[in-house]
Amino acid sequence: MDFDKTIEILRSYEHNQHLAEKAHLEIAPYRTNQLNLKPTNPKIAAVLAFLYPKNEQTYFTLIERPEYDGSHSGQIALPGGKAEQYDQSIIATALREAQEEVNIISKEVNISGTLNDIYIPPSNFKVTPVLGYSFKEPQLIPEENEVKNIIEVKLADLLNPNSISKKKLKLKNGSSITTPCFVLESKIVWGATAMILNELKHFINSRI
Repeated sequence: MDFDKTIEILRSYEHNQHLAEKAHLEIAPYRTNQLNLKPTNPKIAAVLAFLYPKNEQTYFTLIERPEYDGSHSGQIALPGGKAEQYDQSIIATALREAQEEVNIISKEVNISGTLNDIYIPPSNFKVTPVLGYSFKEPQLIPEENEVKNIIEVKLADLLNPNSISKKKLKLKNGSSITTPCFVLESKIVWGATAMILNELKHFINSRI
């Protein structure tokens, strides 16, 4: 998508609960059968959905987590992480984590707003996605302990009507799940990250 058009849309962002719920259900229908999606004492985290120009087109950044002994080992995600007591806001958390993980410079990010919070049962995190953009291409640098690879994705690939596939995935506990997902830059994106991206997709498509 042309970057000037993207900026026009992002500047008009307003949170839409109905649109968010529709987008989440479309990409993660299995969550309708999950219990305890509204816990009383979750850990708090934020991620940054960051859009920027590259070769006159709009891109956003995903990361591939390294393999480790944890519930999100090796997954494709948006840059972000756990809130700290010194963070002044959840937006500050997203900006700090994105700068630490992939060198997105906080002061160069314009904030459109926040998308719908998502609770992630396996790790007991409530995640707030922050939507932001920059007028220039960032110099992305992975933090070697937290980021295995940086993945730059054309926004147009996300907006493609055929961008959602259905895959059978093997989970860390040995079970399997067949679920809608995105395949972006040959990487399978599902779960909370796919929910966030699908909400973003629905919002942008509603303004085109």
